[in-house]
Amino acid sequence: MDKLRAMRFFCHIAETSSFSASARHLKVPVSSLSRSLQALESDLGAALLQRSTRHVALTEIGNIYLQHCESILMAIDRAESQVGGYQAHPSGVLRISALPMYAEVRLMPILEAFQQAYPDIVIDLDLSNQVMDLNRDGIDIAFRGGGIPEERVIAHFVDENNSLLCASPRYLERWGTPKCVADLNNHKAILYRAPGKILRWQSQENGKWFPVDIDTALISNGGQIIKQALISGKGLGLLPKWSMQEELDRGEVVLVPMSDTLNTATTPTMGVYLLYQHAQYVIPKIKVAVDFFRQHLQPSTDPMHNL
Repeated sequence: MDKLRAMRFFCHIAETSSFSASARHLKVPVSSLSRSLQALESDLGAALLQRSTRHVALTEIGNIYLQHCESILMAIDRAESQVGGYQAHPSGVLRISALPMYAEVRLMPILEAFQQAYPDIVIDLDLSNQVMDLNRDGIDIAFRGGGIPEERVIAHFVDENNSLLCASPRYLERWGTPKCVADLNNHKAILYRAPGKILRWQSQENGKWFPVDIDTALISNGGQIIKQALISGKGLGLLPKWSMQEELDRGEVVLVPMSDTLNTATTPTMGVYLLYQHAQYVIPKIKVAVDFFRQHLQPSTDPMHNL
């Protein structure tokens, strides 16, 4: 027995006080209504209707059961309506996990435009360098640096992530332009503090990595603080190009070419990726977010890392 269908039949019969009128409205045979009600009463072990040749009336227990049925069916209708609206209209909480500096520099400037376009989506932004299991941790979208992820997620390349040496013209005028790693002995570095460690500089020689001998001017995990220190000439920065693109375009910072290879890690990362689960893309809030970020986070180059 389809109990929900039987409950709907019962409610309609109670409303019309007629099997034949309900059958015409519901477009089912009277016999189907009768069998459905008999099965429902048998399942409940109680008579819901008093039947006569001309009239149908509720029993005392039938009147009580009717109130519960109407409440249940109204709740089901509301739920289905909300689900239908949810599927048609992007809404709900969107959980994003992102590298702290990437979120500060690249995401925050465009989140306002996203929320204006989709005001019924609430952003829940978690700043973390930790590798996340999107399914286990309930993350809808993540931004992570590294090589192409091997886990079962969709990964879209959004930015190069290799570190480049940069400085303000003011700094270089005062301290000179280093040409090789040995020149860095006379300079100062602005360092980024990642969770659990400071990203100190490394240089590569004959396939091996060595710590760079350079004084420290500032250590911070704040992207804007690092950028301001760099612009004001407090030191050199070894940063991804995406983190300084606007300042480079304005001439507040310039790239410093080096004959040696420098990085903040001995395993240089290839890019920053937007990650999400393929099955979740059909959810409106995730679909519009993925499409929005892919459109607004256009990399300066289009490497083969694009998936």
